[in-house]
Amino acid sequence: MKRRLATLFLVIGLGLAPVYFLPQRAQAQQDEMQRAYNAGYQNGVNAARRNQPMNLNTGDWHGDRLTEYQRGYREGFESVAGHHGEHRSFADPEAQKAYDTGYQNGVRDAQRRRQLNPNTDDWHGDRLQAYQEGYQEGYRSTVPR
Repeated sequence: MKRRLATLFLVIGLGLAPVYFLPQRAQAQQDEMQRAYNAGYQNGVNAARRNQPMNLNTGDWHGDRLTEYQRGYREGFESVAGHHGEHRSFADPEAQKAYDTGYQNGVRDAQRRRQLNPNTDDWHGDRLQAYQEGYQEGYRSTVPR
């Protein structure tokens, strides 16, 4: 009888353990996401204050945390640079990457006083369109109007 009760309590305990630990794991993951966003936001603010072009690349974050870092960076950069609402967001991560790369290249070319040239061999189809749109917006954001 004691052995059955012990087994029953063990089974119940093992069944409830994930329920007990799950909220802690979810909270830890949410804290990491928030930390990535905050780091990106601050880095974006710092870059904009130093008049640097937007740079969403980082080796410190990966996966969902990288996405949060980039979102924070973009929002921090735009909060200082005054570019609210100018940047597009894409559901396709590759199209977003193409747009962001185009934007950075456009800013760089404008700062180096190069002629507007949104051509690229790296992007095709919808991603090429996203790249060109980002390039033109980045170029226009730096060139005096």
